[in-house]
Amino acid sequence: MAEWPEDSVVRARMEWRARFVMHREAWMVVSGGVLGAVFASMGLAVLLGPANGFGGDSLGYMGAISILGLLPCGAGFVWALIHPRRGLPAAAVGTVLGLAIFLCFAGDGLNDSWKAPPDHPATVRAVGSWTSGDLVVRVRPDQVVAYRSGGGSVAWRWTPPGEDSVCTMSRGIGAGGVGLVGHSPHGKPCSAVTALNLADGKESWTDTVEAPARDGDSADSDLVAVVGTRAVLQGTDGWRAVRLADGRELWRSAPDAGCTPLEVAGGEQDVVTAAQCGDGAAVLRSLAPGDGTGRTRVDLPVDGGVKNLMVVSVEPLAVWVDAQADRGTHAVLSYDRSGKQRASIPVSGDEYDLDVMLGGVHAFDEFTARPLFGGVVVGDLFIVPGEKPGDVGISGGTHPGRTATGRLVAYSLADGGKRWTAGLDDQVTGVLVDGGSVWAMTRDKLTRVDAATGRRSRELDVNDTASLYPVDLTMAGRERFTVVAEDGTGDEPPVRGMS
Repeated sequence: MAEWPEDSVVRARMEWRARFVMHREAWMVVSGGVLGAVFASMGLAVLLGPANGFGGDSLGYMGAISILGLLPCGAGFVWALIHPRRGLPAAAVGTVLGLAIFLCFAGDGLNDSWKAPPDHPATVRAVGSWTSGDLVVRVRPDQVVAYRSGGGSVAWRWTPPGEDSVCTMSRGIGAGGVGLVGHSPHGKPCSAVTALNLADGKESWTDTVEAPARDGDSADSDLVAVVGTRAVLQGTDGWRAVRLADGRELWRSAPDAGCTPLEVAGGEQDVVTAAQCGDGAAVLRSLAPGDGTGRTRVDLPVDGGVKNLMVVSVEPLAVWVDAQADRGTHAVLSYDRSGKQRASIPVSGDEYDLDVMLGGVHAFDEFTARPLFGGVVVGDLFIVPGEKPGDVGISGGTHPGRTATGRLVAYSLADGGKRWTAGLDDQVTGVLVDGGSVWAMTRDKLTRVDAATGRRSRELDVNDTASLYPVDLTMAGRERFTVVAEDGTGDEPPVRGMS
């Protein structure tokens, strides 16, 4: 029976509609599987990424995009999953795309790999720390605790004898991992010095010095120093060098007539002493560690006396001078081997205020036995956090917030000129020299800056504990760090590892 033309048209329309419905369903399955898997996989990566070494501001944006994307695509994704023949391959493609987008835009991050338990009692604070091999040694007034940097277990503890508390410690440690700790009873002069073997916490020897009066349980810095295989002890009568291994005396050096010892610092080839001479200038002297022979003598430009004086570097010789007089010297001064001044770097200049010691005006309230220097020396460059008014802004009201910026600045110790400035996201809370680079820690990031050029070569997000106050930062391996806090009784643990 012949078919009417109208029937052919109707059949063709029906077939076209059937093919359209089939193609539309296939398109929905494929597009729903791809788009849904893109947003779902990217969202899961954002959730799990920080625990697996990813970080960065982009994670928040990718998380928001994932949520907004799944709102219109969620139904299509479910539709794809219940049609597995086309849906599963589409979802696989979308998963690969989502993870690729995450990997392209996510930054690198650090997580807390371990945390030491909180300090007790709640009033205790650290006065300094050392790193020796795989041990991080945190010094409190009442005890010295060594943690293994691999997992945070306690290797040993040392407690000062009797009712003594720690009143000073050496900046560095010597051959074989020996550090010096000064201790005395409450309110008594800091007269006892003990050499600790940091591998096991055993005492090598204890000696005494004629020390000035001590205020309560306070601690002071740079009263003892390690210089290679020697220890140099400071007393009211001068400086005495002993063998680090057994405490046997090697030589003595007295200050100039009418001068009072202030501090001692040690390098690989020099001992540097500082003394206050009456109400006038302070004097720096460089001594040979072998026999105490004088090498360099510098009269510092502080006729009205000094408020603060710290040896920033022994080799090359650089010292921070903070005079009593408002219009006196407030600068980092560098000197050559003959004692001639090379450079003067003002700590409060027209452009920046320099955090020579981390913590700014509160620096001397933190890590009192071994202070944290913000200004470090790499080669012939002095690299230091620089601050400007308004770097940190706090907004109040119903939605309080905080905005901040920070920077490292490099100055030449040869002529005092500025060499470069590297911008950071916040104020610096820790500084670490790593060969020809400097790591700068802020609340949320750890940034590596090339010392020669100021170029930022690495940026790692701190995913877990934020350091709100200055910390002692050390390396425990390739992109593995340990962080020592002064106050370990609150939100920040006393010591933690990051990797």
